[in-house]
This record gives sequence, structure tokens and C-alpha cells, in this order.
Amino acid sequence: MVAGSACPRTPAVVRTSAPPTSRVVATKWRESLTGRLVYVINHNVSRAVAAASALPRSLAELAWLALREEILTGQLQPGTPLRLREVAHRLGMSVIPVREALHRLHQEGLVSREAQKRAFVAPVSVADMEDLYRVRIELEGLAIQLACERFTPEDHRHLSGVLDEFVAAYEGGQVRLGRELHRQFHLELYRLAGSPTLDRLIPPLLDAAERYRVLSVADRGDPRQRRQEHQRILDACLAGDGSRARRELAEHLARTVELVRAKLQGLRGRAPEGRGGQESHGASGQAPGPDTGR
Repeated sequence: MVAGSACPRTPAVVRTSAPPTSRVVATKWRESLTGRLVYVINHNVSRAVAAASALPRSLAELAWLALREEILTGQLQPGTPLRLREVAHRLGMSVIPVREALHRLHQEGLVSREAQKRAFVAPVSVADMEDLYRVRIELEGLAIQLACERFTPEDHRHLSGVLDEFVAAYEGGQVRLGRELHRQFHLELYRLAGSPTLDRLIPPLLDAAERYRVLSVADRGDPRQRRQEHQRILDACLAGDGSRARRELAEHLARTVELVRAKLQGLRGRAPEGRGGQESHGASGQAPGPDTGR
């Protein structure tokens, strides 16, 4: 913490958050959530209150966070069944908050449902990714071009600082925080466009694309190298060059498609036969490992 600074309200926020109800959930609570709060207090006092307010306020949100993390990091592979009572028992809570969490994950595209309403981790596929990123490139490209018209040196300093925190989080092993800072960077940049419609349309697309982005991380170099892709976008905005900023963003997103396509097609070639040539990857064609930030 910065010398002389105080954050008296943070402990109170942590104490009043909903307590975990099992040892499994308590471990996730301490290591993933409270640990994130301690990290940001130590590195940037101005973000401490925001981090505290992001702590889950209900068991449903805690279940959502735990399951989402397991899906994004590959602990729950595509195609894995999510049986309500089994998940509830593992997390040490009733089926009601787990049902709410699965519904939220279904809305985000991370969980699929069969006709009998059985839930399972949504498959990943080249076709889904290409469709998703095609739309992202168009909408986010428009947002960044509009943002360039309003971009200031202060915006450049602030967002460069977010990138510094992004690097520090990954290098410090705070992978979830690193992902959150990556999302924050993109959304804060797009909000500068001043378009409520884009502000409403873009966040769900980022959420749906997160699994694909995570799959590309291992092939993009270390966090400092990944930072440079984002810095080039910022520098184009500072120069007021909307066309260049849009091009840098498109190349940044297309890089993800290129890397993940190669991985998924490789997995398809190794997967057992008998699925009718489908490109989607479930439990038999496992997606690559977790986002370690390295």
C-alpha cells in the first residue's frame, strides 16, 4: 500500500460479503477473491474499493464465479456434463444457487442445454469462433474508430496504466485479475466512442469469446509481448489515426482466430472418428490447457 494511504472501508466490505458454506468454496473465496483484493490494495489503492465491491454478494454469484473459472481455465472441458446435484454437492451449497449460476453461464454461451434441459460445458468450434470474431471485428472496429475522435493524452496515460497492471497481474500469478484487466482495457477504450448501443452490444461478445482468447494465450508470448499488441492500438488512438487503430485492433483479434483455429483443427485431426466430421470439440477432443499467463 502507498505510504500514508488508508483504505478503512475495505475490511468492512470483505466482512459483509456472503460467507462460503464449505471448505471447497472457502478455498476459492480466500485464494481467488480475497487474494485479488489484497493484490490490488498493494499495487493500486485507487482500485481497492472497486475490487471489494466485485466480491460476490450471493451464493449464486459465488457458484457462477467458481464454475466460470473452471470452464475458462480448462478444468471443466467442453462437453463435460454439469449435473445439478453433483455440482451443488461439490460446491457445498443447495441446487438453487447452482441452477441460477448455470442459467447465467448459459446466457454467456459457456454452458449448453439439451432438449431434456441437461446442462454441459458448451463445445468450442472453428465455425463458432470465426462467426463470433467476425462480428467483434466489425463492432469493436467501429467503436475504436469513434473513440479516436475523443481520445486524449489522459486516456492514453490511464489505459497504458491498465496495461501495466495487466502485465503485473500475470507476472504475479494473478491470472483471473489479468483477465479482468484485459476486459477492462477493451471496454474502457470502447466506451470512449460515446455510443450506448455499442456499450450494450460489445460486452456479451467479449464474454462469449473469452474461452477462445484463453486458448491463444500460450502462443502469444509472455505478458509483456501481449501488452505490445494493445499498446499499438493505444498509440494509434493517441495519434488520432482511426483507420490505423481499427486495423491494429482487427489484426489483434484475427491473431486469436489464427492461433486457435490451428489448435482446434489439430485436435479435430487427433479426435476419434464417429462424430460425423463435426468441428466442435467436446470431451473427446479436449481443448488445450489453462491460461497460466506465461
